[in-house]
Amino acid sequence: MKKLLYRGNKDTQHKEIVSKKSVQLKYRQRIYNQKRQLISKIQNDLIYCSSKYLSKGSTYKPDRSEANKKVFSLARELINAQFHLANDELSRKLWNEVAALKIDPQRIINLMYRCCSNVDNQSMLEADLAYSSKE
Repeated sequence: MKKLLYRGNKDTQHKEIVSKKSVQLKYRQRIYNQKRQLISKIQNDLIYCSSKYLSKGSTYKPDRSEANKKVFSLARELINAQFHLANDELSRKLWNEVAALKIDPQRIINLMYRCCSNVDNQSMLEADLAYSSKE
């Protein structure tokens, strides 16, 4: 048995040292490359705090209805932050998100003020279509 020094105190190891037979690992390049290609083709949605994110290599483009959902959602959140909560910091964060997503701020303002009901997706869609037809 070996005598050990641990934090200035002497200690004795009670286990016997066991020598194991070494194993030679094999590198299979073809299999490794096939698995890498398979994984790169799979597009996984990354979800954090119920928000979807995409990996750097992703080529995903949202369709029109998903983009509209995001715009409508941001308009509703801005209405809540500015009118109901009167929270300047939250409003600023949401406007920064609008800018980061390259959404026309006039489109959001139109949805905030010209829509009959911000709860109803159909009325928001009508207000959005009326705005886009004017441009």
